[in-house]
Amino acid sequence: MTTPPTSGRNDGWEMDQLHRDEITVAMNWVIRTCQQIVHDRSHKTFWTPADTSEGTPSPEQLMQTAREDVLDKLQRIIEGAQFVMKYIEHERAKRKQ
Repeated sequence: MTTPPTSGRNDGWEMDQLHRDEITVAMNWVIRTCQQIVHDRSHKTFWTPADTSEGTPSPEQLMQTAREDVLDKLQRIIEGAQFVMKYIEHERAKRKQ
């Protein structure tokens, strides 16, 4: 996280702007990750599993590929965005005390 400015009359406004910026950056990472997954792993917006050119994949292979291609990447990014939100909520709650 970046350190907010500490001087001046507009500290509250500056902190709000910092929080808006951090939320926007976190959400942009979520969107970009989704776009990259769609770009890399889809055809006409349908999931195209990697390494399934050797016939019909088993359900186990599909689950592993789904996790590697999509779910694990999204989960990491979403967890990061959730961390940013919780951090901001914590900081804002401290400021109100």
